[in-house]
Parts: sequence; C-alpha cells; structure tokens
Amino acid sequence: MNHTEAMQEIVKVVPETEEEFKDTFRTRNSFMVINVFTKQIRKLIRKKDQKVLVTCLNKMDEMYKKGDQALRNAIESVFIYSLDSLTFPCDKAYKNLIFEKIPLPLKNAICIRYINQEFKIISI
Repeated sequence: MNHTEAMQEIVKVVPETEEEFKDTFRTRNSFMVINVFTKQIRKLIRKKDQKVLVTCLNKMDEMYKKGDQALRNAIESVFIYSLDSLTFPCDKAYKNLIFEKIPLPLKNAICIRYINQEFKIISI
C-alpha cells in the first residue's frame, strides 16, 4: 500500500478527511497523509469517540502492516512519535484504554520506537 491507497483507506473510516485531502500539498507524500490522519485521531481522542477511534487505530495498524516502506516510516515518525502528545491531556484511565485498543503489531512498533529512543538518550 502506498500513500495514495492509504489516503483512500483513511477517507473510508474518517470521511471528513476527504476535504483536507483536496489540498494537494496534503497528498504529496506518506508523511503528509499520516499527519492528516494523526490530526483526526487527536480530535477523536479529545471528543472521546471510542468507536471511531478504535476503527482508526485498526486502520493505522493495517496500513502499517501492508504499507510500503515510506508509509511505515511515516507511521513511525508521525503517528507513533505523536502518541505521547495525543494522550497527554487524557486522564490515566482513558490513556490506558487508548493504549489497550492499539493492535499488537502497531503496539510492537511503538515499543521498538520507545526502546530505540531511550537507547539514544542513554548513549548521549
């Protein structure tokens, strides 16, 4: 799956993104596409729309598993990197619920990202 196919998949689960994707600069690469999707996920977290949020997390996982390397890199660099800031305003119970709903393959990528990040901090 490339960023164009990912964009079509995102519109299926969050139809509001179709309007954002009309701006051509938002569709140029995987990083821009995942940035739009991550912003939508932030809105869902703030609205506490758990049903659509879980659907979006599952879609992000599917894109991570089936995506080309550029899409996978974008998910790791944009979405996974943003998770702390996405969940920062949440109370502990809601934050735990969000992390429980993240599918296992994506959760593994998150763990690897945080382990690598911690290793870099320690080695500095």
